Amino acid sequence: MKTRVRNLKEKLAESVPRTEMESLKATLEAKIGNLEARLARSVPKEEADTLRAGLKRMESKLSESVPRTELDPAKSEAESTIRELQRKLSGSRSEADALKEKLAGLESRVAQAESALESARSRIKELEAAAAKPPTEEKRSEPRGA
Repeated sequence: MKTRVRNLKEKLAESVPRTEMESLKATLEAKIGNLEARLARSVPKEEADTLRAGLKRMESKLSESVPRTELDPAKSEAESTIRELQRKLSGSRSEADALKEKLAGLESRVAQAESALESARSRIKELEAAAAKPPTEEKRSEPRGA
């Protein structure tokens, strides 16, 4: 019996009291519950990898892009320059149209002058031809000394 008592005392020394075990069990169940909740909120590894790859692509695009705060002033400046150039172009077109009208008038005057010059050249040739011809008979019949 002494051995049996001693064996029971050894078993009792090695065993954990029921209250301590129930407390440990409750703590472990709570931790399991927390881990299950975290697992439910977590993203599967494949999906996380896909999301990371997408994030890297977006970060790469972002590093190559221009912030809107820099773009808006540059855009405004470019639009202002475009408006100024369009205004100058409009003025140049008006000036070009005026010069075309003036050129058309000058071309008309040149054409008239060329026509008058051609008429004058024809008349000069007629007069030169008439001067080169011998006098006609009427002029011969006129009295000589009169």
